[in-house]
Amino acid sequence: MIRPTMVLIILLVASLGVTLFAVKSQVQDLEGELIGFNRSITDERQSIHVLKAEWSHLNEPTRLKNLAKRYLDMNAIESNQVGTADEMLPGKADEDKPASRVTPLATNISIERPVQ
Repeated sequence: MIRPTMVLIILLVASLGVTLFAVKSQVQDLEGELIGFNRSITDERQSIHVLKAEWSHLNEPTRLKNLAKRYLDMNAIESNQVGTADEMLPGKADEDKPASRVTPLATNISIERPVQ
């Protein structure tokens, strides 16, 4: 005669075997997904590497200079075309002038120097 504890042990072993099989199956599925994700990450990294190489080629200064000459009719900037900040900023030039050289906007306005 089979004892009740033996039946419980057999049922426990059977349920553990089924659970182990289910967990193993899930783990294998997840490993397959992980391998797929790693493969896609590697492919994307290679694509990014290729795009960076293309970008560096497209941004070469000599290539851009030739394209600017050919299609935009542009030339290199000459040194006499570059101005200083004093020449380029309108407020900066007025601040550097002495107060006596500043001309008033209207004729009836006079500029007085503060007493020191």
